[in-house]
Amino acid sequence: MKQSWPPGDTEMARRIREYDWAGTSFGSIGHWSSRLRNHVETMLASKQAIAILAAPDCTIVYNDACATVLGAKHPRAFGNPVLETVPELSEYLGRAFDGEAVDVKAQQFDVERSETSPANALDMYLTPIREDDGAVAYVQAVGFKQELSAKAQTALRESEERQAFLLRLSDTLRPLADPNEILRSAMRVLGLHLKANRVAYTQITDKEYIIEGDYVDDVPSMAGRYRIDSFGPNKIAAYQEGVTRIVPDAQSDTFNDPAAVASFAALGVRAGIGVPLFKNGRMVATLAAHHREPRNWTRHDVALAEETAERTWAALERARAEAALRESEQKYRSLFHNLGQGYAECELIRDSEGHVTDFRYIVLNPAFERLTGLKIAGMIGRTAREAVPGIADSHFERYERIVAAGVPSREEYKIDALDRWYENHVYPSRDDRFFSLYEDITERKRAEEALRASEERLRQFGEASQDILWIRDARTLQWQYLTPAFETIYGLSRDEALSGDDYRNWQALIVPEDRDRAVASIDRVLGGEQVTFDYRIRRPFDGQIRWLRNTDFPIKGPDGRIILIGGVGHDLTEHFEAERRLQTLIEGIPQLVWRASKDGQWTWSSPQWTAITDLTHASSIGGGWLDAVHPDDREAAIRSWHQAPERGFLEMECRIRDAQADDYRWYRTRATPVRDQDGSIIEWLGTSTDIHDIRELQERQQVLVAELQHRTRNLMGVIRSVADKTEHSSADLADFRARFRARLDALARVQGLLSRLNEHDRVTFDEVVDAEIKAMGSTGDKITLDGPVGIRLRSSTVQTLALAMHELATNAAKYGALKQPAGHLSIRWSYEQQGPDDKPWLHIDWRETGVTISSIDNNPKGTGQGRELIERALPYQLKAKVSFVLNPDGVHCTISLPVSSTIGSMGGEDG
Repeated sequence: MKQSWPPGDTEMARRIREYDWAGTSFGSIGHWSSRLRNHVETMLASKQAIAILAAPDCTIVYNDACATVLGAKHPRAFGNPVLETVPELSEYLGRAFDGEAVDVKAQQFDVERSETSPANALDMYLTPIREDDGAVAYVQAVGFKQELSAKAQTALRESEERQAFLLRLSDTLRPLADPNEILRSAMRVLGLHLKANRVAYTQITDKEYIIEGDYVDDVPSMAGRYRIDSFGPNKIAAYQEGVTRIVPDAQSDTFNDPAAVASFAALGVRAGIGVPLFKNGRMVATLAAHHREPRNWTRHDVALAEETAERTWAALERARAEAALRESEQKYRSLFHNLGQGYAECELIRDSEGHVTDFRYIVLNPAFERLTGLKIAGMIGRTAREAVPGIADSHFERYERIVAAGVPSREEYKIDALDRWYENHVYPSRDDRFFSLYEDITERKRAEEALRASEERLRQFGEASQDILWIRDARTLQWQYLTPAFETIYGLSRDEALSGDDYRNWQALIVPEDRDRAVASIDRVLGGEQVTFDYRIRRPFDGQIRWLRNTDFPIKGPDGRIILIGGVGHDLTEHFEAERRLQTLIEGIPQLVWRASKDGQWTWSSPQWTAITDLTHASSIGGGWLDAVHPDDREAAIRSWHQAPERGFLEMECRIRDAQADDYRWYRTRATPVRDQDGSIIEWLGTSTDIHDIRELQERQQVLVAELQHRTRNLMGVIRSVADKTEHSSADLADFRARFRARLDALARVQGLLSRLNEHDRVTFDEVVDAEIKAMGSTGDKITLDGPVGIRLRSSTVQTLALAMHELATNAAKYGALKQPAGHLSIRWSYEQQGPDDKPWLHIDWRETGVTISSIDNNPKGTGQGRELIERALPYQLKAKVSFVLNPDGVHCTISLPVSSTIGSMGGEDG
């Protein structure tokens, strides 16, 4: 491709354009940096001999003036390493590429010259050129012929200094983007070059001067904002003339501006240059250079100040324009990348007859990829048919019409290949191009379809529902929608219900007692609440009362205002009838009935509960029912509730306070969970049954069974012992039978006494004596009984003591006082509260009188076993103290043994 840079028609400009730089240290000309290009342009424009050398092999490019200096070595040196043609520069170039500015004085070069070219020595300045990374990439060489006059050399030096300064200034300002940094850097470059004490750039608005940064050396900064009039009318007038103001010495006699003199003194300087800068006929800025001492400013100084002012303004404008452009581009990029809509710039593709057959994607944004699922990287440059196979021809026809008409268009369509709906805005452009904005409306379309389906389902549901579904206008309260169930429940047709003021007509159907509550509920819905309330209506055609439960709710518009009221009316008549029957049933059963939430908090209790516990419904709900439970049983009750969900049932026994009896009674509590369709517990239904009497009977039965087992074992032992002893003392079998039967009868009498006792009752001694005397059939005049009634015997004592009494009575009946006519039996007993070992004792005195001893002597067998029982068994088994004496007139026996600690029919000590 033919190069157009660098511009110009000089020999060296053409050579640079036409030379193949790709294989040199400069590299392809298309990749030369802007800094290098600026130096090359400055070099070509200069009349002075200038060359630029590239690292690392010092390949040279130079201007026409340098070509003349090179003489016959031109153009051979062009584009080649310079040391091949001018080896004398080796030392100097090495220093320059190390970063040093090298001044070469009167250097003689071995240059082949034409006959007309005088051999002159050259002064040469070698200046390093750095790229953005700070590395020295090039060296600029400027040569001066010594044959010039002093004046010309001065002018040339000033020109070259100016060029070098301007290059340095350009290099300094070029990479800067911040306006303040540009100001500070430009002032510093000029200040250092002029060796000034202060350089300040002032930006001027309608009301003030603004100095945002200045270069200072041993003087104070002027940075700040100043009113226009603070600079004095003379100074402003001078600047408005558009002429640079030069002050060599503000204190000289020739300087006739007192205000300016005072101003210079306040600034701490005596000399200055003031450059006004005008753009479009308006002063936009000034540049001032100050010196502390008087100074004769040269034309060169003034020119540099004026050039710096111009370049600083240009750099500031560039920076601001670039900043605005960056901001604009950033906004565009941000908009382009963050745009929620897909963006596509496309180009139509036509066939040989000019008909649109396809289009090609030129530019796409990220949202396009997100909305279509098509990767941008694979879409740019592709056609629509390639990207979306099967796309309908109607799309191409539409785009062709839009581009032809030049009018934007909007359309909604579905791309079946992507299974997506889009809202598409198309804007025609030039050259068969158009811009397209895509909005994925698939979800909206699906929502619209779902809404239509939902409305249809709602209609079918409303038609089939046994509940009344209705909608009222929130402003007029007139029905807008009413389902057929209204006719069944209210007994009115929908046409009748919707005629006239249907809100007032509806109120008229409500029984007077419920009307105000129903109207107040509607008012609450208008206030934004969802309200459920029960009320009764009277059907007009048959006068029947129906219970209804309405759940009403507000329906809001897009702006949040309530525009409609919706409601569901459920006929509760059968429910209330069932509840009333259930309530009657519950109140008629003896159990205490209750309901509880899933966590065991009571929600309802039957009247029986209140009647028994005296706890009201309000005080029983929640955990209040525990107040009626015995304190010792509450922890177990709570534990049972905690276990109930896992076990699937509740069962416990606890004592509940009977308020009427002021006592606690045992109750068995059972509850069954009510579950929803997922099996989760929603509440508990339970009863508490009085088991106090049953529990006492069961406990009594347990005691009796244990006592029976105990007594049976003891009794069998006693019978075995009695049988053995009776056998030893009997004369024959008949005698054994008679004796054994009598003793079994005595045991039977004792068992009869024991079996009639309650748990804590005991057999008394007077009962034992009375039973034995009655068994002997003896009359009252032969027997004297004397002793306190109710001396309780230990259960373990009764059988052995009864047998002893039986032996004494049998002996008396056969041989002693009860047998002989003159005989008399006296049985006396007493109770000692604190006997031996501080225990209660029973003392028995058995005395027979009027007995002829010879009769007893003739019947020695009658006393053998009985006396052994008295004298040996009683002390051993009952820890009794006994004496048995056969006196001349009859038997005298005393027995003392420990007994129960109480006298009477009630007591607590267990024998």
